Amino acid sequence: MVKGLYTATSAFALIAGGSALAQTPPPAPESAKPISQDAASVQDAAPLAPEEGNEIVVTGIRRSLADATALKRDRVGISDAISSEDIGKFPDQNLAESLQRVTGVQITRNKGEGSRVALRGLGPSFTQTLYNGRQIATPGGGRSFSFTSLSSDFVSAVEVIKSPTAEMVEGGLAGTVNVRVARPLDAGRNVVAVTAEGIYEQNPRLVTPHVSVYVNHVFNDTVGVNFGVNYERRGVLQAGFFGYGAELAAENRRNPPLDYNRDGDLNDEFRLNHTTNLVAQDGTFERRTVIGGIQVKPTPTLNLYADGFFSDFRDYSIYNEHQVRFTNIQGVNAGIVGSTNDGTLLTSLDANGVDHRSDTRPIRTRDKLYTGAVGGIWANGPLTISAEGTYSKGDRTATNYGFGINSRASASYDLRNGVGNEPIVSFNRGYDPLDPATFNLFSVGGDYKAPSSDRNYDGRLDGKYAFEGSDFTGSLKVGGMFANRRSSFASRQFNVTSTQLATLLGQTYNANVEGGSTSAANILSVVDFSQYVSSALGQYLAPDLEKFFALVPLSRLLEVSPPTSQSARDYSVTEKSYEGYAQFDVKALDDRFVGNVGLRYVHTDQVSRGFAADLTSLFVRRGGVTTIVQRTEPVAIKNNYSEWLPSLNMSYDLTESLKARFAAARTLTRPDLGLLSPSINVDANTRSINATNPNLKPYLSSQLDFSLEYYLKGGGLLSAAVFYKDVENFIVRTTSPAQYTVQLEEGGTLLQDFTLFQPRNGASSKIKGFELGAQVPFTFLPGALDGFGVLGNFNYLDLGDVVVTQGQPAIPISGASTRSYNIAGYYEKYGFGLRASYNYRNGFVGDARSTFGDGDYQRSYGQLDISASYDVNKAISLNADLTNATNSKTVNVTGTGLLRSVLDVGRRYTAGVRVRF
Repeated sequence: MVKGLYTATSAFALIAGGSALAQTPPPAPESAKPISQDAASVQDAAPLAPEEGNEIVVTGIRRSLADATALKRDRVGISDAISSEDIGKFPDQNLAESLQRVTGVQITRNKGEGSRVALRGLGPSFTQTLYNGRQIATPGGGRSFSFTSLSSDFVSAVEVIKSPTAEMVEGGLAGTVNVRVARPLDAGRNVVAVTAEGIYEQNPRLVTPHVSVYVNHVFNDTVGVNFGVNYERRGVLQAGFFGYGAELAAENRRNPPLDYNRDGDLNDEFRLNHTTNLVAQDGTFERRTVIGGIQVKPTPTLNLYADGFFSDFRDYSIYNEHQVRFTNIQGVNAGIVGSTNDGTLLTSLDANGVDHRSDTRPIRTRDKLYTGAVGGIWANGPLTISAEGTYSKGDRTATNYGFGINSRASASYDLRNGVGNEPIVSFNRGYDPLDPATFNLFSVGGDYKAPSSDRNYDGRLDGKYAFEGSDFTGSLKVGGMFANRRSSFASRQFNVTSTQLATLLGQTYNANVEGGSTSAANILSVVDFSQYVSSALGQYLAPDLEKFFALVPLSRLLEVSPPTSQSARDYSVTEKSYEGYAQFDVKALDDRFVGNVGLRYVHTDQVSRGFAADLTSLFVRRGGVTTIVQRTEPVAIKNNYSEWLPSLNMSYDLTESLKARFAAARTLTRPDLGLLSPSINVDANTRSINATNPNLKPYLSSQLDFSLEYYLKGGGLLSAAVFYKDVENFIVRTTSPAQYTVQLEEGGTLLQDFTLFQPRNGASSKIKGFELGAQVPFTFLPGALDGFGVLGNFNYLDLGDVVVTQGQPAIPISGASTRSYNIAGYYEKYGFGLRASYNYRNGFVGDARSTFGDGDYQRSYGQLDISASYDVNKAISLNADLTNATNSKTVNVTGTGLLRSVLDVGRRYTAGVRVRF
C-alpha cells in the first residue's frame, strides 16, 4: 500500500480542509446524474483500477492527482480538474489559490489572498463560476466571483471547462469553473470530519483560528443529509508605497500658475509625480460558511435533492495614509524652489506650500451570499427528465470614510534612484512633519453602510433520450431555461464640515485657513510602519480614532450629517434571459470516438435605471475630498439582443494512452452589471469623470481548441493544447477631455479640466496560445524513492490589441500575462508528505489608460508555497503550510516605468490537525 498525506475518494474528497473518506463508493447510476450538468459533473469519475496481479490501494496526493487525471480523460471537451486533496495538499487559503495551478489559469489577489480567477488571457469577468452547476450571485456590480466568499473545506472537486457544450449555461467566454459539493447519497457513507488550525500572519504577528465541522449521514441508502459549518479569521497587514502616476500639468492652467522649470514663462507642460503616498492597511478577514443538503431516492427511477450554502465574509481594516500631494501647491509663500526634468517628466521637484495630507479610514466591507436549489431527476429506460429551480442573492454593505486633514509643507521628491524605484521624499527649510500644530481639519465624511445587491433566480427543464445503433450509442438532449437577475447600488454618504467640526470639538473655526478649517492637533498620533515603507518616512502623523471618537462619537457625526444618497451614483439593472438548446451526443468505434454537437439560443432583455447627471452642477468639498452632482433626473434605458451559440466537441483515442480532442464554439459573456448602469462618478481631486454605458453589447467569441494528451501509468499525464479566440465587442475605457465650472464649498467657482472615462464596445481582437502540462509520479524508482513526483504547466498567450475607433491607437488587453508557469515537487511515503509549489506570471496590463493616461502595469510576480503533513493514524493527520515563502511583493508601474505602488503582505503560516470519524 502506498500511503499518502491524506485519504481521498473520487466521489467525495475534500472534507474539512482535506480530510476525506478512506473508501471509494460505487459510481453513481446514470439516473443520479442531472443531465443539464453532465458536462460539468466532476464527482462521478471512476475509481482507479489496480494493476493486474497486484492489490495496490493508492491514497493521498497521488490518488487525488490520478482522480483529477481520470476526470479530465473522461470528458469529451477541453477541461482540467482538481479533485479532493489536489486542493487540500496545497497551502491554499481558498479555491482560487488552488486553481492557479491549473493550466491556463491566472488569479488576482486581495491583500495576499486569492480572489478572482482569469482564464486564457481574458479578465475574471469572462470566467463563469458555478456552484453545483448553477449560477452564483456576485455583489459589487461585477460578474466575476470572489473566492474569498467560499470556503474550500466542503468542496469535493472543481472542473475548469474550456470548451462549452450547448447544454451548459452561457456566460463563460473564457471558460467555466464548476465547484462541486457532493450530495449526501453520492458520498455513500456516514462521516464526521473536523479541522482545527491556527493561522499566523508575519506582518501583523497575529495568530487566528480556522475550524470546521462536516457531517454526512445516510439512512438506508434512500435518504441522506449533510451539514457543514466553517469559521475562519485572518489578520492582514498590507503596507507600502502607493501613487497615482504622472499627472500632466500645464503651467499656465494651474491655480495659481506655477513655473515648474523656472525658465521665466508659463507656457510649458510637464508630467509630475502626482502624489507620494505611504499606506498601511491593518485589519482582518473573517469568513463564516454553512452548507447543507438533503437527497431522497424514493424509487430506483427518481432522485430528489435540495441543497444550499450561506457565506458571511467580512473585511475590516484601518487604513492609515501619509500623503504628499505635489499637484496641490498653494498658500502663503507657495512656489517652486527647484526642479529638474528630462524633457517630459519632472525628475525632481522642491516647493513651498505642498499639500501634506494625513488620513485614517475605517474600511468595512461585508458580503453575505445565499444560494439554494431544489431539483429532481426521473429516469425510466432511455428517457431521463430533470428539473431544477435555483435562487442566489449576494448583499454587500460598504463603509469607507475618512478625514480631510492637511498641512502646508516645504517638501521635495527626487527620482535619482530611477523612475522604477520609490521616490526620495524630503521635508525642507525647517518644516517638521511630526508637528501636529501645523495640521488643519476641514472635513470628516465618506461612504457609510452603502448597500449593493445582486439577486438571481432561474428555472430549467431538461430531457434526454438515449438510443443505440448497430455500431454506436447516442442521445438527444433538449432543454430550456429562464433567468431573472437584478443588480443594484445605493450610495450613502455623510460629510461633516469644518464649521460643524469646530463646534463639536469646542475649537476655534479658522475661516481663512484652507478655505475654512479648525485645528487637527488634538486628534493626531504618531504611527510607525517603518519596517514596511521608507525608513525616513515610516513614522508619520495620522488621525487617532480613539482620540477622535472620545471627543465626538460616530453617532453624533451621523446626527449632524445623516447619510444621504448621491443619486448620480445610484442604479439598478434588471436582466431577463430566455434560453433553449438541442444537443446530440454520440459514441462510436468501440467508444474510441466520443463527441457532441449542439445549438443554444439566448435572448436577453435588459432595463437600466438610474439618474442622468447635470455636470454643470458640480459642488466640491473643501480640499477636493468629495465632489457632488447636485442636479439629476431619473432615467430608464432598455436594451435587448439575441444570439445563436453553436458548439462542437470531439475526442478520439489514437492509442490506449494517446487521446486527441477538438472543439469549436461560439460563446458569449455579458458586460459587468455595474457597467450597464446609467450612473456617473466625479472626482475633482484626480480631475476625472467615470461614466457607465447601458447600451453596451455582449462580448462574443468564435473559438477553436485542439489538444493531445498522453496518459501514463499510475495517473501520470503529459498534455499539450493550442487555442484560438476571435473576440468581438471588446469593452474598453475610452477617454475624452471635458471642462466644467465647479462650485467650491469655501466659496466661489473654478473652471476645471476633467478627463471623461466611459466604457464602449471596440473592435475585435484575436487571442492565440498554447498550454503544456505534465504530471509524473516516480513510481518507477526503487524503494523509498518511489514516493517522489513532479507536476507543472506552462502557458503562453499571444494577445492582440483593441482599436476603439479608427485613427486612435490600439489599447492592450488588460489583466492577462503572456507567460505563466507552475512547477511543483512532492514526496509522500510512510504517512509523511511534503510539497513545494512555485507559481509565476510575467508582467501584465492593469489599466492601459489609468487616471492620468499613463497606464497601470503590474510587474512579474512569483510565489513559493510549501506544505507538509503527517498521518498519525487513519483518522488523524497533522498539517503545516507556508504561503508566500518568498515574501513576494506586488509592484505596479506606469507605461513609462514610473513606480505606482509596491505593497507587502508578508508570509502566512498555518498548522493544525484534521480528524475524521
